[in-house]
Amino acid sequence: MPSLQTPSQQTAALVRHLGGPLGFVHDWPVPQPGRDEILAKVLYTGVCQSDLHTQNGTAAGMDGEPITKIKLPHIGGHEGVGRIVKFGPGLPERDLSIYVGALVGIRQRYCQGVGGWKPTNHLHHEDGAFQEYIVLDAGYLTLLPADTDPVLAAPTLCAGLTAYKAVLNANVKVGDWLVVVGAGGGLGQYAVQYARNSGAKVVGIDTGEEKKNLVESFGATFLDFRKTASNLIPHIQRLTQGGAHSVIVCAGSSAAFAQAASMLRVGGTLCCIGIPPGGGRIETSVAEIVIKGIKIQGNLVGNLKECLDAVKQVTEGLVRPKVYVRPFEELPAVYEEMEKGEIAGRVVLKIGDDPRPGIGLQSRL
Repeated sequence: MPSLQTPSQQTAALVRHLGGPLGFVHDWPVPQPGRDEILAKVLYTGVCQSDLHTQNGTAAGMDGEPITKIKLPHIGGHEGVGRIVKFGPGLPERDLSIYVGALVGIRQRYCQGVGGWKPTNHLHHEDGAFQEYIVLDAGYLTLLPADTDPVLAAPTLCAGLTAYKAVLNANVKVGDWLVVVGAGGGLGQYAVQYARNSGAKVVGIDTGEEKKNLVESFGATFLDFRKTASNLIPHIQRLTQGGAHSVIVCAGSSAAFAQAASMLRVGGTLCCIGIPPGGGRIETSVAEIVIKGIKIQGNLVGNLKECLDAVKQVTEGLVRPKVYVRPFEELPAVYEEMEKGEIAGRVVLKIGDDPRPGIGLQSRL
């Protein structure tokens, strides 16, 4: 099969020990694809809070304790988009869906149906998209349409997909009230828009003028939790005429979950996305859960079909994520801004230039 010329070394952002600084290495070896694998040149990647928690050593496992079994040195990044530049041995010549120049997503985890999970986890155990080239399993590729904008698609592969899955799990109907906590962040902006596209009436909770303008631009009602802290719950109960049908918590802090159940009406659904560092807990009384019949739903990305559906809404302009394209070398500064909660929307890093724009059509003829 044809391939594009690739260097032997590349630039990569490394974490050598948990809690340590992020360092750039400019002579990191370019990995070579093995059997049934492909090599992709990374074009863009979103920056997720999960990558920051992994670097800091505060990413929580299912027991609530920090995850320590992480591949070191570690290359983060799981919201990438790239182009196939090389094939490993064993790929079938007849598979026209996989070709040099094809646009592919670099996600945290892949699934092609019930029981189809394959643990290709770029959060903890494999190198991710914070490098110029990455090896991917050809059997679990996220192949993107040729007309996909890689800048907008990159954060949609994690933030967008996770928010989309939460809206599906919330089972919102036309006219339902849905509250998004952390509505102005990278995840929240997607949840607001996917919910609006489902016909829900959305209330977005966050703080700051920039996030207010962003949330309201999507047609949602904005509440600043700093300005309404003393009467936030009564305000929501009045606005939604008895409580929201669903609440999606996107913010990764324990405070974001503290009052979430109280925002719900009887029979409401609490959808949890954000994972607080250090093992956060949902501090809600069992009595409130039982008496109100509250359903609690966890959400972590989604399957391949849901991913492509989420990307399709972005490609068609139905969802317009707010993104800021920044140079790869600004990743440490982006992490600092994320820790301060200063980013409205999502930062997307430009990792490399497109090797051959428009190659897809030519390669298939």
